[in-house]
Amino acid sequence: MPQYSQNVVAERHPNAASATANYSAVQTNTALVSAPAAGVSIYLTDVIISANAAGYVTVEEDTASAQTVIVERLNFADDGGCSLTFSQPIKLTAAKNLGITSSTTDDFSVTVCYYTE
Repeated sequence: MPQYSQNVVAERHPNAASATANYSAVQTNTALVSAPAAGVSIYLTDVIISANAAGYVTVEEDTASAQTVIVERLNFADDGGCSLTFSQPIKLTAAKNLGITSSTTDDFSVTVCYYTE
């Protein structure tokens, strides 16, 4: 009797994770995902934002010192939102965290999906 082998394909990265936060005040350089170990980077795959108040949100790298904008200012009307999925993940600098800054928007939630490697 012949034996068959089967390949298993994972639909997600083995180091995949997500982070969600709800905010009730304007945020400035607020960390959402902690920095990984030295030599390891965050690869951002998705951003989902729901805003109850008008304003904008910026996604950034390295909230502690020299912030680098990863996703430019996303402007929202009252009860606005967005869902971004990147066909090519955005690679952050190794050992840098992922965070957000908002202006005017003081009642919103953010979810990010990412993996580390």
